[in-house]
Amino acid sequence: MIKQLESINAFMRNYLRYDLKRELAAWLKIGQYYLPVLIVAAIAIGTTLFFIKPFPDQSTYLAMGQSGSLSDQTGRAFAEYFRKHGLDLTIENMAGLDSGLQLLESNDSKINASFVTSGTATRDNYPNLVSLGSVQVAPLWLFYRGDKVVTDDPFEYYKDKQISIGAEGTVTNKLFLRLMELNNPGTGIQKNFLQLTHAEAAEQLRKGKIDAMFIVDGINSKVVESLIHDPEIRLMNFPLADAYIKNLPSLQKVVVPRASIEIAQIRPNADITLLAASVNLLVEKSLHSSIQWAFLLAAKDANLKTEHFFSSSASYPKYQDKSFPLSEIADRFYTTGTPALFNYLPIWFAALIENIWVELLAFFLVILPVAKKVFGFRTFTSKRLLARLFWELRYLEDEALNCKSKSELEQVIARLQELEATAAETWIEDQDLRFYFNLSKGVSSSIQAVKKQMEQYP
Repeated sequence: MIKQLESINAFMRNYLRYDLKRELAAWLKIGQYYLPVLIVAAIAIGTTLFFIKPFPDQSTYLAMGQSGSLSDQTGRAFAEYFRKHGLDLTIENMAGLDSGLQLLESNDSKINASFVTSGTATRDNYPNLVSLGSVQVAPLWLFYRGDKVVTDDPFEYYKDKQISIGAEGTVTNKLFLRLMELNNPGTGIQKNFLQLTHAEAAEQLRKGKIDAMFIVDGINSKVVESLIHDPEIRLMNFPLADAYIKNLPSLQKVVVPRASIEIAQIRPNADITLLAASVNLLVEKSLHSSIQWAFLLAAKDANLKTEHFFSSSASYPKYQDKSFPLSEIADRFYTTGTPALFNYLPIWFAALIENIWVELLAFFLVILPVAKKVFGFRTFTSKRLLARLFWELRYLEDEALNCKSKSELEQVIARLQELEATAAETWIEDQDLRFYFNLSKGVSSSIQAVKKQMEQYP
């Protein structure tokens, strides 16, 4: 072992003393020789990178709803997923998802992704946005105090009562007014429709200052979770849910099963049917492909790690609300699934390959064979040029043998010298240089042989 170490040490000393300088000088010459090729390659690579943009060229900002809401919880799960995969995602809480949507559409805003509830916006108003699909389900809850209310139309029942309909401009507010208008046309904003935040409405409902509150949010949101476990608060049933969905296809039906809230007290004491919207993720059309893939994978990851109260929510993410067109990336995700590359490579690199695989395939199937043909033709040309020079040498040698005078031999020597000059100016491929030197040696030998042949003439 000691001898091996001494041998290695001696080799390294000799290499550093003698060979390192020579190797560095050789690499310098190689660099100088291939400098034009390197410059062209650098320009080609730079141009390619400019057009395919392998890295995100801007920071990612995601607009969410109020703190503690379903979209807030989902956004924070997304941010954690981005962080684990070396990507940046800044989350911005808004008074309502509608605010985030407005900022997403604005060219002056840094927001480039936002959650939006189904049924509140369409592509006609936001042509520059595309969907990455629905990522969560958001039920429409109507909580109230007092005796149990049984009615086919909860909106008709609470039309003249003190009810919170959500802060102005929020999804809750918009959906309430839309549903109220559906069965009670011309109602509009009434004095008893209180536009309170979810937290304010929940507090006033518990104190008995209002009769009911309407809220669109996930079951795990702080406000909804606190209300469904409060024994003084009841949850309204929507018997005509199917009829509402017929008129508003963006909604769906979910059921709170009997005793699913508290099995010991059997709360609720009967199945409760609710309407529900889906929470969609919208992004700018220009959002980098790797960020779109990261959002889709984050949605899939968050869904797998979430305990689902409603069975229908287990299938997210999916393209459920067709109000906005899918992005090309999302379309591939829902059509063919997650490419295996994302299991082994960083998201940005896997997304790059996924986006340019067609170009790569074309390169290997078309460009490489063409390049091989081009280089093959180059080799063929080199060999043909050499063959012509060798043929001429052989012809001159045969002519010298048939010469009958000194002047004829002098002409052969002149033509041999001309052949030598022509060979020196002829391009020869690197791999054929040995044949060039054989030719040069052959010409020199022929000249000497002809000169010797001339000695026999006075």
